[in-house]
Amino acid sequence: MAAPQEETLLSRCEIPIIDLAHIGTDVCPMKSMVRRIGQQLFTALSGKGLAMLVNHGIAEEKLKAVYGDLDNFCALPEGCQAQYLRNPVSNHGYVRPGMEQFDSTKKELRHSFNITTLSAAAMPAQEEVPEFTQHAVPLAHDLTNLSRVLLQALAYAFGLPPATLLECHSGMLKSDGCNRSSMRILYYPPVPPDDEGPCCHNNGITYTRCGAHSDSCTFTLVAQDSEGGLEVKLHGSEKWQAVGHLPGAILVQTGEMLASWTTNLLPALMHRVVVPSGVYARARGRHCVAFFCHPDTGATLPALAPRAAPAPAPPAFTPHAHLTLHHRLLNAAHHIQKRFRETYA
Repeated sequence: MAAPQEETLLSRCEIPIIDLAHIGTDVCPMKSMVRRIGQQLFTALSGKGLAMLVNHGIAEEKLKAVYGDLDNFCALPEGCQAQYLRNPVSNHGYVRPGMEQFDSTKKELRHSFNITTLSAAAMPAQEEVPEFTQHAVPLAHDLTNLSRVLLQALAYAFGLPPATLLECHSGMLKSDGCNRSSMRILYYPPVPPDDEGPCCHNNGITYTRCGAHSDSCTFTLVAQDSEGGLEVKLHGSEKWQAVGHLPGAILVQTGEMLASWTTNLLPALMHRVVVPSGVYARARGRHCVAFFCHPDTGATLPALAPRAAPAPAPPAFTPHAHLTLHHRLLNAAHHIQKRFRETYA
């Protein structure tokens, strides 16, 4: 008998799907389409905190290529990997399991490579992972350009000139230390056999893939494979719900910066990646790519005109205290440094 299908937010049609076909490029967008996408994005993020983007123009083959490159990197000897460990100042580099921790009660099974500079010198060497740079750099450009389109769409939705938010995020991946945007390639390995059994379904869980957290950025773009495990708490709810997988789609989620700037009108969702149930699923790895779109560290975000949310709900996210002092001035550098101290061992 086939295993029952997991019920997800996607299977219940609870995640808005936004079609980006015919929107143009970040430097030459179709204004009418960008306005429409902006309204859809505002409605989705204010009502749910997330949306699925389709027809975004980023080929699945590009994602599979970087997944394979990270697998090859993880197969290197530890001494070789150690050359590329995450730099705490730039946030660039390899993060092996245990270096980054969101849930102190469990072992988090996760490898990641953070990319904050596109310099080939900062990537794994050609003789170690032959095509890492050739695959990662174009994908990083694609996700940066997609972020620029969404920033213009959000500006229209907020009643601002379309370039307003672009100017606040002008330094994405420019390697000058003035913007903390990053592309992160992630691999979640199979669960070790000693974590199998009834204990995995109660408070005795030993492993997880990523503990509960919200992202510190403006918004996050997430492309993932079909292995599942991503769960969120929707705005106003304390229930964890599986997101599900839509082939070819990219998930967009509100980050803490955007939540704070809009005084939680666009909420930042708590999310996590859990170990799937079932022997077959637990024996398979999971891959994803996340792009964290940050404002420039010295940026002053413009004031917003008051606007009512389509469906008010109790706040599920409480901004850090230093972000509530004045929602129009966000010290992005201070905020992200604090979050790094909380997260990295």
